[in-house]
Amino acid sequence: MISFGNKINRSYSLYLPFRGNFTIITTYFSKSNTYIAFVTEQSIMQACKNGELNSQIYRDLRQSSFASTFLDIRDLKSSNLDIRCQFSNILPNFKDKIQYFSNETIKLSKVQTSNGPFESVLYLYVFGFSDYPDDFIYCLAERQHIDTVIGKKLVRTSAIQISTKDCLENMNKMVSFYNGKTNRELKQEFSDIEDTMKEVLN
Repeated sequence: MISFGNKINRSYSLYLPFRGNFTIITTYFSKSNTYIAFVTEQSIMQACKNGELNSQIYRDLRQSSFASTFLDIRDLKSSNLDIRCQFSNILPNFKDKIQYFSNETIKLSKVQTSNGPFESVLYLYVFGFSDYPDDFIYCLAERQHIDTVIGKKLVRTSAIQISTKDCLENMNKMVSFYNGKTNRELKQEFSDIEDTMKEVLN
């Protein structure tokens, strides 16, 4: 059970299509730190307990098969930045397979530091599979917080993945297939597909 207090003092809910209906995912966070938590509806939690659905929360996106396979995730450290697993984009080879369901920006404040002004922000990205738009949700929350004591912008990300069992099985097959190929092989494969489509259209 999540409640508001010193660690969490904000929340933002998304109303998303799933399994022929809609479901709500609520992201809990704080204005004064990078902590992120997720809560789903009771019906989703019950379906997970019954084995109908699979739900997983990732604090480290490198541990997420979806993020590490289909998304461009980056780290960066400098004198005024400490960024871990920041989402950059959908990888070019998968832009036909992965689609955005939602992209939200919640601006909390602007902080003046010795390195210039920084914004304290929460970004929410929701992804799904183009072929399975009703069976899979991947909600990624990115918290950008300015720590004025150490003079750095801290960026931390977490994600929640909700999937039907069939879609999860198909995703695991795709992850295994694509991770077994080199970038050069993938580019050639997608190039061959494009050539075939051109021939069909002509």
